[in-house]
Amino acid sequence: MNAVSDNLVQLFNRVKNDAFDHLIAPPFCAYCKTFLSARMIFCIECDQLIKPIVSVRLPIHKNLMMTVMAISHYQEPLKSMLLAKSWSDITACNQLGQLIWQKTYFAHMPCDYLVPIPLHWLRLAKRGYNQAEEIAHELGRHKKVPTVSLLKRTRNTPFQSSLPIEDRASNVHDVFSLKSVDAALYQDKHLVLVDDLMTTGSTLVAAAKVLAPLKPASINAIVACRAI
Repeated sequence: MNAVSDNLVQLFNRVKNDAFDHLIAPPFCAYCKTFLSARMIFCIECDQLIKPIVSVRLPIHKNLMMTVMAISHYQEPLKSMLLAKSWSDITACNQLGQLIWQKTYFAHMPCDYLVPIPLHWLRLAKRGYNQAEEIAHELGRHKKVPTVSLLKRTRNTPFQSSLPIEDRASNVHDVFSLKSVDAALYQDKHLVLVDDLMTTGSTLVAAAKVLAPLKPASINAIVACRAI
């Protein structure tokens, strides 16, 4: 009888806490803003707008390739979540991390360390956070792997999406450098670069080239969206 009573008390407390949570922070769709009966990122209709895409392979060096995974194309409802970084909506970054975990093969990708693409310090100071780092932290929480800051950005370059395609590779040429790290920690380990958006892939390749001297077992990448 006591066990039954304890279970009823636990159930009551859970329902009470859920009701209070819904009262002070009611769940709503991150895109259409429709109120939801359960705590989800998107309503069913908006979630169905997300169309999965296949991974792409990019050359880092002659004998080294990188797989880049993404949730979907750079389109709604994900596009609005990526643009939310412009007004410092850090919640959108956490939600993108959750969606990557739910909707890509990342959970099964070999990964020892997550390496976010860094912002230049001026842009970081203006925004207050690095969206790639926030996404990486969310992924690391699910994957149970650490996020490590191995790279620094040496120049404050224009956004890749604002440039013609033919100028994007030169825009990020030599823009990253390796921080002072213990290289032995990363030798023969699986490194996964993290960013919010891939356009041509020039940024990811430039970052991977800087990581290659660490002699990892692999370098791959995960992004929320891919512009194709």
